[in-house]
Amino acid sequence: MKELKKVEKLLLSYSNIKKVVNKRQLSYYDEYGVVVMLKYKDSKLVVSFGRGAKLMSKFPKLKGDGKIVRYLEYIEIDRKELTLLKNIVDESLILGLESYELKRLTK
Repeated sequence: MKELKKVEKLLLSYSNIKKVVNKRQLSYYDEYGVVVMLKYKDSKLVVSFGRGAKLMSKFPKLKGDGKIVRYLEYIEIDRKELTLLKNIVDESLILGLESYELKRLTK
């Protein structure tokens, strides 16, 4: 649980990210959609990124092969991993804004 608290503290440090509690996971949204989802699976914290597929080229550590979501699994999270998570979240927020603006321009 302490790993979840570390990640949650990071996510909630962003003023534009809001937490939503679901049955199976915690989800964190910005105004453009889901940014991160957190859940435990097999005693590992799974950190899933809602825009993960678009983040793969910049962050090759991401796992998964779905159309949209990619994830990382943790037993322990150190300072280096928290920095990586922050960088991924930052990039994800930029992608959400870019996607919104592109849709707005094409209307």
